[in-house]
Amino acid sequence: MALMRSKNSATFRRWSDAMVMSQSYDVFMLNRRVKFRPMPKDLSLHNHDYNPGVLTLLNPTAQILRDLPTLLKRNANVQDVVLFASDLEQVWMDFCSGYRELAAAGGVVQDEEGYVLWIQRNGKWDLPKGKLEPGERLEEAAVREVEEETGITNLKITGDAFTTFHTYEAEGVVHLKTTFWYPMRHAGKRTKGIPQAVEGISAVTWLIPPFSEDVTDNTFGSIRNVLEALLPSQR
Repeated sequence: MALMRSKNSATFRRWSDAMVMSQSYDVFMLNRRVKFRPMPKDLSLHNHDYNPGVLTLLNPTAQILRDLPTLLKRNANVQDVVLFASDLEQVWMDFCSGYRELAAAGGVVQDEEGYVLWIQRNGKWDLPKGKLEPGERLEEAAVREVEEETGITNLKITGDAFTTFHTYEAEGVVHLKTTFWYPMRHAGKRTKGIPQAVEGISAVTWLIPPFSEDVTDNTFGSIRNVLEALLPSQR
């Protein structure tokens, strides 16, 4: 069951505290990055306007924010969108209001030899993650989801979470998912996993970084972002 933002929830308060007053947000939409940034004092220092693959928008209205998916679908050459806002938090709230918001948690798991735990989900390389259950703490959800999706146990969280955002559509509803990724250590060496077939997972595999292009080119932009943040060898 998905976690919605209920103001009476302790998890909501922790989730919100982690998001509020951030200096920037990156959202992966249609596997492209939409960057929310505070308005710089001198726009001339930013060269996004001169890159044909980057679309720059200044103080976007709520309507423009709602139209972003259509804009990206119609412009395949646009790989990144940069939104500069004088009131970044207001623009971010306007953006979020157009989506059903969900929270998920997962892990970047390394074993005792430095191998990283991967899954293949619906033909894509992915990392184990899943939605929070009601009343569940983020750390608990992250460990539970890794165990359920891979069959790998003996896990220990070793650091703070890295947060990603991505949008998707399901049954005619557009969603904004916030995922909290925890670095984890597995007490073992390339332990054989059990893929959770009901979640579309066909394989559980340990891979040593840095990863080949066969892997990184067949995963999601948000996953590459997580790896760059939590694995020094991928930067």
